[in-house]
Amino acid sequence: MQARIYDAIVIGAGGMGSATAYHLAKSGADVLVLEQFQRGHTFGSSHGETRIIRFFYDKPFYTELMKTAYSEWRDLESASGKQLLFITGSINIGESGNQYVTSVRQSLDAAGVESEWWDAKQLAKQFSQFRVSNDMDILWQKDTGFLYASECVLTYLQVAEKHGVDVREEMPVTRIDWQSDIPIAHTEDVQFCGRKIIVTAGAWTSSLLKELNLPLTVTKQQVCYYKPSDIAMFEPERFPIFTEITSENEFMYGMPFFGKNGVKVARHGMGQTVSPNTCNRAPDSDYIQRMDTYLRERVPELGNTVDTEVCLYTETPDEDFIIDAHPLCPNLLIAAGFSGHGFKFCSLVGRIMSELALTGETTFDISPFRINRSYSV
Repeated sequence: MQARIYDAIVIGAGGMGSATAYHLAKSGADVLVLEQFQRGHTFGSSHGETRIIRFFYDKPFYTELMKTAYSEWRDLESASGKQLLFITGSINIGESGNQYVTSVRQSLDAAGVESEWWDAKQLAKQFSQFRVSNDMDILWQKDTGFLYASECVLTYLQVAEKHGVDVREEMPVTRIDWQSDIPIAHTEDVQFCGRKIIVTAGAWTSSLLKELNLPLTVTKQQVCYYKPSDIAMFEPERFPIFTEITSENEFMYGMPFFGKNGVKVARHGMGQTVSPNTCNRAPDSDYIQRMDTYLRERVPELGNTVDTEVCLYTETPDEDFIIDAHPLCPNLLIAAGFSGHGFKFCSLVGRIMSELALTGETTFDISPFRINRSYSV
């Protein structure tokens, strides 16, 4: 009996993989998803309750792509009947003349996305939770919000399965035979054939594609949660997403009270390099102390950390994504290196990977994400 040949095999059922499976199946493809853990696991980069969704970037091509990403998330809400995207608006804070905030404003203007400069008095009037000095740049953007991240992943898998996707959990792929006429995904006991194989394996991408020596670094990232005495002041209706480039060039971010953990605040990047298989999931006391110290100055009513969470970044040197075909095998596609800011793009990346798998091309400009680009920062 001839082995079943899927139209596409997706390796990894996190945010990118689940969205890719959905878009493929919605287009009529016969799709298999192989996930090494259980769906919704907490070992990678897609777990947790919230992720920021935003137009603001210092690189204009991301701002343009976000126009479609927002729309695709709304389509998922329509397909599932669930609210997954919550709009709060955002403030972006930096020392006066900060290059990042200035570049963000330029990107928003170029894309026709509205934003406003605020002063400290206006911020205090709108959001009295913050303490800032009069010489800081404050940029307000009304369309920013957050995604219910873990629920987004589960929802994509649920709607994908309604379209016939076969999701196999606890099925780690040990190697990919891409030199065959039809690529083969090998697990410990079973082999699966697919006309296209799509690797969305996050921190495990490099181990599956060792021959490419991809410029990917896996780092441990930590999140702190806070439960202020007046929770109502920090709920999504009254507290925005915020980001700040500090005088030490740290990128801080926070979001409203949502779910069981509380107000989420973290530092983007600057994590310790780790192995995804052996990463210590315990919080670092010095990191917690740093976050608490920062918030005593910026949002003092939050108090001290009450809970923590660890996730992984898979980073490229320039913090841009890798979205491309294997240089020696056009039937093996790769989506990786989302560098801690990719989750908001899952809805779009899923569509892009589906287009690449089904037609060999996409309607979106992915030239910044090619494997063979220069990775200079």
